[in-house]
Amino acid sequence: MTESSEDEPEDDEVPPPPAPRSWSNWQAAREGAKPLQIVEMRLYSDAWFTAEAYDFGPYSFLNTVPRTRHGTIYDLKPGIVLRSGLMLMPDASIPRLTSDDHYHGGTLFDEVAALAALLLEVRLIAGPIDREFGMNSDPLGRPRAHDASFMPSLPTPNQRPQIPRLNGQRALTDLARLATYPLLSAAAAVALVKAARLYQNALWIADSAPETSWLLFVSAIETAAAHWDGDTKTPLERLSITYGPMIKLLERNGAEALLPKIAKILKGVIGATNKFLTFMQTFAPDAPAERPQWGKLDFSPEALAPALKRVYDLRSRALHAGIPFPFPMCYPPDIPVGTVPEEVPTGLAAGAMGATWAVEDTPMLLHTFAFLSRGALLSWWETLVPQGSETQQPPFKVSPYG
Repeated sequence: MTESSEDEPEDDEVPPPPAPRSWSNWQAAREGAKPLQIVEMRLYSDAWFTAEAYDFGPYSFLNTVPRTRHGTIYDLKPGIVLRSGLMLMPDASIPRLTSDDHYHGGTLFDEVAALAALLLEVRLIAGPIDREFGMNSDPLGRPRAHDASFMPSLPTPNQRPQIPRLNGQRALTDLARLATYPLLSAAAAVALVKAARLYQNALWIADSAPETSWLLFVSAIETAAAHWDGDTKTPLERLSITYGPMIKLLERNGAEALLPKIAKILKGVIGATNKFLTFMQTFAPDAPAERPQWGKLDFSPEALAPALKRVYDLRSRALHAGIPFPFPMCYPPDIPVGTVPEEVPTGLAAGAMGATWAVEDTPMLLHTFAFLSRGALLSWWETLVPQGSETQQPPFKVSPYG
């Protein structure tokens, strides 16, 4: 038997994944730490913002009231300045062991921007740091352009928007729920940030790459569902939901005795499907207040469950068989005059690029699933906050022009 290295923890001693740095930074502020540095950066969006939000722990959202170039307030622009007090020292050493369960490909500022994007339902992404305070003797701070080449860009769409409601006005007072973020456990904060980052990226590319946007929205729900995991079904019940036709085939051929063994073998596969479905059945929002005259999604649980099951099946085909989400589900919604966007593809069938789809195989449009995803993630966020926790309402201001 070989002895393990002193630097390598035993299986039962493996530490939990690190908390998000934005969460740890907020915890340090709650404990009275003073910022080692204050930085500002622009958050880019094609939405228009009103009001301002100060002192979410070390974070404040300042309204830039930007002027746009092309005569519309819905161009991509630096609509918010994020001011962040930094209490954390840089990591002094890098562990020898892989530790990436918390990894989402972004910085502390990306985490804050992603949570804000989820709360406000907007495209929002952090640009580079523009100004630093506290690292020199200048009380007004110093401009910085270390990462000036890393400016966000939003591809110009060549057709109608996939999610029309993104082009709207938002009040920064709607960030109030962000005050609950430091009350979460470290593990819950990791799951929330990863899900929010996937949601944020799904919104950003919705017009330019809707097929990939679908995958990111589904992954956001999977990430949240993996942390929540409220599925209490037995393996056989999960198998019947995921592979109903196979069960009927085995039963017709007198092989039903094999079903428990098959369910055990496929536990990992059917578990992922049912986590997704159970999560959505638990947290999916009710139908929106404004509905189209036709092309409506049936939000009843009996109809929504098979629609979501079809979405997850399409996700699996896209990932494992290279078959993108159907073209009708990636086409911008029709918006009849005087009404709101249709929620589902209409007609009996559709064809494009040599492929055809029956309407029953295309259960909803991208903007509809984006609505369902955000509603579910926000409802789940509420359950992450410990009962009895008190949050202090941060100060809000109405900006001079908003």
